[in-house]
Amino acid sequence: MTMPTVGPRPQVHEARPWHFPRPQVQPLANGMQVWAFQLPGQHVLSVQLVMDIALADEPPGLDGVATLALRGSDEGSRTHPGFELARRIEDIGAAYDGNAGWWGTAAGISVAAPQARDGLQLLHEIVREPLYAPDDIERHRAIRLAEIERSRLNSAVLAGAAVREAMWPTASRQALAAGGSASGIEASDEHAIHEFHDRWWRPEGATLVLAGDLPEGLTQAACELFGAWPATGLRPDRTAPEGHGGSPTIRVVDRPGAVAADLQIGLITPGRQHPDWARMQVATMCLGGLFGSRLNLVLREQRGYTYGVQAGLHAGRFNGTFSVRSSFRTEVAARACREVVNLLDVAAQPLDEHETGDAVRYLSGIAPLRYDTAEAIAEQASVLAAHQVSPGWIDELHARIASTSAEQASAAFARHIGTAVARGGAHIALCGDAATLAPQLESQGFGVELVTPTL
Repeated sequence: MTMPTVGPRPQVHEARPWHFPRPQVQPLANGMQVWAFQLPGQHVLSVQLVMDIALADEPPGLDGVATLALRGSDEGSRTHPGFELARRIEDIGAAYDGNAGWWGTAAGISVAAPQARDGLQLLHEIVREPLYAPDDIERHRAIRLAEIERSRLNSAVLAGAAVREAMWPTASRQALAAGGSASGIEASDEHAIHEFHDRWWRPEGATLVLAGDLPEGLTQAACELFGAWPATGLRPDRTAPEGHGGSPTIRVVDRPGAVAADLQIGLITPGRQHPDWARMQVATMCLGGLFGSRLNLVLREQRGYTYGVQAGLHAGRFNGTFSVRSSFRTEVAARACREVVNLLDVAAQPLDEHETGDAVRYLSGIAPLRYDTAEAIAEQASVLAAHQVSPGWIDELHARIASTSAEQASAAFARHIGTAVARGGAHIALCGDAATLAPQLESQGFGVELVTPTL
């Protein structure tokens, strides 16, 4: 038998430094700006328009109107009513999508490079002249109400809602789901949606993100097209929302007979501009962001309480939030809560260099894979634009992550999160069988409050 010839082994090259792409930035006279990311070889372009709209801009009692305005925007325009608009989108092989987030509404289109100018025109048309026909709006209201109804059967959602209501004042928009409550959706008819669109969908403070192998002249065409959008003169003054302090009392949402209990912990933290942000990220990854994190190793591998635990650190425009999520067997849920609180106390159990080294390598190594498409670049740029952060911040973050030591990560986490949790300063909720959970939680030293969150 003839053995195949084996060629020389491929040469392994030293890894090259990675950087988040820098866009060409073009400010427009109407208060808008264009970020153009030239990405050679990315022939499916992603175009995202991020408008400076906060969910707090929704009128009182109409929470969810921003989501309905976005979801109904591509159901027809004045130029192409009804199915005509859908046909135009399909004719050029494009896809339209968007999201009404806490600090910005993003409307975007993905399209192949040869149809890029047509895609720009359609995005402009969708944003500027949505029809919002009554039947279309009624359908989207029904869809959103069905989503809310399904949420009532999801204990993880109920636990999250209980934490959200504890973190933020009752009158605050942050106390409600991003997509709005059932009462807000029911009150948001086509007239309210038209009024919201006409007032808040405007060029001031907006950013148009172009990402991909941009055809020659496309950026200039985008500047001319969207630069003709008249300014309204409306520039709201944004301020940081103020939350509630934490409590050692655990909020319990009752699901009689449930064999598992969903846990959520929430805490308001400093935001991405704080000097400790990168160090907090490294520590959060060590504690609950990796499969080998402390929470997962103890609660899943050693105790067998759960299939997994996740901890996360999330940035807003002004501040951030720390969260822990998991699901436990009912009979061990109270003990698991106590274990989570103890494990987050890094002042008592500082992180070591092995843990932080794994976290730093993961966060640094995943970045080139996370941002390997035009869509991923555009989505991250859209988040930065909504939060009014320069794209260069990504490189600054990774440089700080790379230089973080175990001592620095432990100190930053303890300062802003761990000590607060250990002293009863976090917001904790469990959704499960209250008759079983309440006495067990009290035996672990927690106070208990039964709640029914708003959905």
